[in-house]
Amino acid sequence: MLRSVHDVRALSSLIFARVVYAVNWMNFAAVFYLMEAELGTNVSGLGTLTAAFYLGIGIMQVPGGVLAAKLGPKKVVNVGIFVSSVAVLGTSAATTVAEMAVLRFLVGTGMAFVFAPGVVIVAKLIRGEKSGIGVGLFNSAFDLGGLLALFGWVLLATEIGWRQSLAVSGGLGVLTGALVILYAPKDELDDEFRVSGASLKAILADRQLVLLGLGTLGFGIANTVISGFMVLYVVESLGLSGYVGGLIASMVTVVPIFTALWGGRLYDRISKHRQIMVLALLGSAASLALGALHSVPSALACAALGGVVAGVGYTFAFAGARDLNRAGPAYETLAIAWVNSISLTGSFLPPIFFSFVVQSMGYTQGWLWSGGLTLVFLVPVFLMVETWRR
Repeated sequence: MLRSVHDVRALSSLIFARVVYAVNWMNFAAVFYLMEAELGTNVSGLGTLTAAFYLGIGIMQVPGGVLAAKLGPKKVVNVGIFVSSVAVLGTSAATTVAEMAVLRFLVGTGMAFVFAPGVVIVAKLIRGEKSGIGVGLFNSAFDLGGLLALFGWVLLATEIGWRQSLAVSGGLGVLTGALVILYAPKDELDDEFRVSGASLKAILADRQLVLLGLGTLGFGIANTVISGFMVLYVVESLGLSGYVGGLIASMVTVVPIFTALWGGRLYDRISKHRQIMVLALLGSAASLALGALHSVPSALACAALGGVVAGVGYTFAFAGARDLNRAGPAYETLAIAWVNSISLTGSFLPPIFFSFVVQSMGYTQGWLWSGGLTLVFLVPVFLMVETWRR
């Protein structure tokens, strides 16, 4: 548990940073329907910009993990916060889809440096070797930020304009970076430590970590599609306002505020971790199938069930990555980053896939085909060992 007032301040600064991190991740999709006319694009443009973001946040996870092992997690978190926040400020002034795509890639790149090092710092502040509670708390903070992004930023952007709303969230990101510099614990580095090529290879070639990353990509399809496209779907297909779309989409982040913490407690108490991942994949497919029913209640159920899956599934995935690491404590960050890299790099495909199917056959088929794609990822999870905890 937390041992001092300084620990409380450190944890609070990281949780606040995680909330704003989520806002800058998701608010872009939430206000996209306000950008369409000015940028001269449609759902395919949103697919392209979402894919650019996921490419950035995916491929830079491992470099971020390596740097955290060598330089310390706090330094890497700080760099990531400032890079992503400045890029968000840049999107508020961009005038073309191409400019937006480059900037969203940079937002993702900065965020890739924040997550895994942040998980390690939070887990150590709270429970030491206990992974579940720390990861659950960090994920709950992300979901709180997602709620602000998907609903609050729709309201804000409608009142002050989408450019100004992005400028506000970018500025908040810079503020969180300053707080992390002030309060997060100093990095404790071993001067003799060097990143070992053998250990790096052991992480990247670890069969269990690769399979876990693929499983995480599978159940994350629902989270990616719902958070990225639900607002636009409600506006364009159901003919409702952006306010209603934001409220419905926010369920994918409201529900995990609670289920992520429950998932952390569950992870620490049970031994059959693989079974929960199987359930997460089935839940992901079911949530996307609900989106195909073309009604407000089904859209709400789609987002809510997607939130249950995200809260429990991501907590199990990242706590599992830390515990499945066999290269030593110094490589915990890299193990988490590797699983996240596989998941997020692969996540650039679902937005393109979904927007392509929607353009070709309509939203109903987009939801259904995305749900079917999810079930393919049952295979790598079934190939994993049952228990992940050390």
